[in-house]
Amino acid sequence: MMNVQASPRKDGSNNAQVCASRTGRHARPVSPSVDVLPDSYRNLGIEQLRAVDRAIREAHIRVRGTGGGSDAVTTALALARTNLSEVREILQQARKELLLVHHEYDELNRRLANPSRYPVTATPAVPDTPGLDLCPDPGTAQTPAEYMDAFRTYRLWAGNMSYRALESVIRNQRGQHFSSSTLHAALTGNDLPALALVQAVITALGGGDAHQQMFASAWRRLTMSQQNGAV
Repeated sequence: MMNVQASPRKDGSNNAQVCASRTGRHARPVSPSVDVLPDSYRNLGIEQLRAVDRAIREAHIRVRGTGGGSDAVTTALALARTNLSEVREILQQARKELLLVHHEYDELNRRLANPSRYPVTATPAVPDTPGLDLCPDPGTAQTPAEYMDAFRTYRLWAGNMSYRALESVIRNQRGQHFSSSTLHAALTGNDLPALALVQAVITALGGGDAHQQMFASAWRRLTMSQQNGAV
């Protein structure tokens, strides 16, 4: 197992530990490929495997040269090479997992170094002054496009948080993963996104229960109207 060395802090902890306590298990997942492995990982164990393979071939040649028990030895060496092939596959998978650990460690350190870009929790939305209500009301929306206009305006009203920051807060506070590109596509389109995405965005923008209910009720009304019209 890889022993990651992290720079120590004054309190005896390290960057990875501190950031892990802030972000939990929600480091960005990846699907590593051997083709993009660093050289130190890609070559891990390769020379050792090649040496073992050469030793098996040389032993086979020497035994056949003696002319004794060649069939039994051939079978034994073939089995050894089969086992060696299995070891090679295990090592390949281990290299992929090592890259994943490496990526997650780097991601934790990036979050620690850029707390404004990777916020952990939502900041409650600040209400308007008494007598002034600029918060959009999706309850007046008669079409999905009008609903999405209200949804976009709500994001602006709540502080216009970036899509990358929305992704980070949703992941860390709700344990859900909506990529920044998914959030951008949803919020710039005119089709109703999934209710789960709407609720996640409202929470990340600091909206409370009243705002959740307001957007959820309007979403249900429009969705049910669309389904009834299609029947």
